[in-house]
Amino acid sequence: MSALPHSLRFALLVSLFMALATAGWSKSALDVNQVTSLLTRAEANLQLVDSSVGHLTAPPKGSAAKLNRVRLDQARVDLEAAGKLVAGLKNDAGVAEAKARFAADETLYKKLDGILTGLPPTPAPQPAPNPAPAPEPVPDKDKPVTPAPTAPPTVKLGYPHADNFKSAVFNLERVEREAEHLTKLMAELRPVADQLSLDHRVTNSALSKAAETRRQAGFVRDGLTKIPANGEGVAEAWQRLADANAIVANAAAYFEPLQAQLMALIDPARYPELGRDLERVRELGRAFGDPVALFQTRRAAAIEVYTQRDAAFAERQRIATAYNRLIEQKTEHGNSVQSACTHFDGQLQAFMTLATAQRTALPAELQHDLAQVDRMGDEAVADQKPMWFTGGIPEQLATIDEKLALYAALDPEGSAVSAQAVESMRRRLAERAKSLEALIILENPLPNDRYAGADRDAAIAVAVDAWGFQEQGFELLAARIPGESWSRETKWAYSNGTWYFVDVSSLQVQLIVADKANAAQAIVRPINLRKDHQKGAKLIGLPMRSFDEALQPNEYLLRSKIK
Repeated sequence: MSALPHSLRFALLVSLFMALATAGWSKSALDVNQVTSLLTRAEANLQLVDSSVGHLTAPPKGSAAKLNRVRLDQARVDLEAAGKLVAGLKNDAGVAEAKARFAADETLYKKLDGILTGLPPTPAPQPAPNPAPAPEPVPDKDKPVTPAPTAPPTVKLGYPHADNFKSAVFNLERVEREAEHLTKLMAELRPVADQLSLDHRVTNSALSKAAETRRQAGFVRDGLTKIPANGEGVAEAWQRLADANAIVANAAAYFEPLQAQLMALIDPARYPELGRDLERVRELGRAFGDPVALFQTRRAAAIEVYTQRDAAFAERQRIATAYNRLIEQKTEHGNSVQSACTHFDGQLQAFMTLATAQRTALPAELQHDLAQVDRMGDEAVADQKPMWFTGGIPEQLATIDEKLALYAALDPEGSAVSAQAVESMRRRLAERAKSLEALIILENPLPNDRYAGADRDAAIAVAVDAWGFQEQGFELLAARIPGESWSRETKWAYSNGTWYFVDVSSLQVQLIVADKANAAQAIVRPINLRKDHQKGAKLIGLPMRSFDEALQPNEYLLRSKIK
C-alpha cells in the first residue's frame, strides 16, 4: 500500500490517541472497536469502487476514473490507520475477526488499485489441466439456439427531449464543478493536524455549498427522469449524476461532524467564566495605564503594580490560552479577548520601559531631594522658622520616602545606599527639629475638619475604638476629619497565588487626645478607616502609629487651640 503523507498520518494518529484518552474501555477493546470503525468506512468506498470497475481489465477514463480514484484514496487512509492498530492487537475477543477482515479489505484494495493504475492483477490460481478433456457436447440440431441478450440500442433524441437533455446536462456540469470544488477543499483541510483549528465559517460554507449542490442535483434528476432512458448520452448522464452525488455525500460526511464540533467549541455556554476573565484582563491592563502619573504621583500604586507584573502576565497568558479556540475562530468573544490581551501587552510594555528609566534616574533624584531638604532644615533653624518642620520638610520627607520605596521595589540591592542616606538625613532633621520643638508645638494648627457625611459619628466611633486598643483610658479632646469624602478604590490584587477583587473606601480620622505627660499639650493620633464594600461595608480602624512610637514635634498641639 502506498505511503500516506506524513501530516495525514499524524492527524489520524492524533485523533486515535484522543479517542483512547477519553474512552473508558480497555485499550485492546478500544483498538478493536476503532479498527472496526475504520474498516467499515473503508469498505463503503471499496464496495463502490468494486461495483464500478471491479469487472474491468483496463483502467477507466474520464469522470468515473477520477471519482473512483478519490474513493480508493479515502479507503487507503482508513486502511492505513487500521493496519497500524491491527499490528499491535493482542489475542483478545474479536481480534482474529478484525485481522481477517483487514486482510480481506487489503486484498480488495490492491486489486482495485491495480485496475485503476493499469497494473496487471495477480492471476487467480488455475486448476491442473485434465489429461483427457471431456468432449464438447454435440448441439441438438432440432433444438433452437437462444441468442445472447444484447443491450437495447440507443436512439437519437428529438424535440423537445433534446432541448431538455441539453438543459439537464448544463445543470449537471454545474453540479460536477461544485462536487469537484468540495473534493479539493476536503483534500486541503484533511491533512491539518488540529482539525478544530479550522475556521468554522469555511466548514459552514462547505455544508451550504453541499446542500445547494444537492438541490441542483435534484433538478438534474427531475430533468433526466422526463427523458427517454435509451436516448443518446442519457445513461452516461445518469452515471455522472450518481458519481457527483456520491462525492457530495462523501464531503458532507466529513464536514457535518466537523462543523458540529466547531460550533460546540465556540458556544458561549461552554465558557461560563468568560465575562469575568475578560473584565479581569482589562482591569489588569488598566492598572499599567498612564505610567508617567504612576511613577510621579501614585508611587504606592506603581510599586504594587510592579511587584505583581509577572503574576499579571501569567494571568493574561492563562486567559488567552483558555479562550484560544474562540480567538482562532475569530468569534465576537474571541476578538474581545484578543483585543484585551493586545491592549494589556501594550500597557505592560510602556510601564516596564518607564520602570527601567526610573530605576536609572531615582538615585540622582533622591540625592537631589536630600540635599534640598537638608538646606531647608538648616535654614529653618537659622531663621527660626518652626513651621517648616510642620509643613514643607515633612512633605518633602514623604516624597523622599515614596521615591525610596519605589527604588527599593525596582532595585532591591542598589537601593541600599540610598536607604542609608535617607535614614541619616531623617536623624539630622529630627535633631534640628528638637532645637525648635517648643516653637513648633506653639505654631502647630488644629487639623482641618471638612467631613459632614451622614456616617460621621459612626466613623469617629470606629476610630476611637481602634485607638483604645493602643492606649487604654485615653482622654479624647476632639475628633477632626480633614477629607471631604471617602476615597474609593477598585482593582484586582494578587496574593499567595490567587487573584482577588478589591473594592474598598478609605477615610482618615484624626483624634486629638490628652498628653498625659504635659497637661498643656495634646497629641494628634491619625486613624485610617477602611470600608470593604464586598463584606457589607463594615468599617475597620487602623492607627498610623502605635502608642509606643516616638513622636515628632509636629504631632503635638497646644490644648488651648482646641475649640
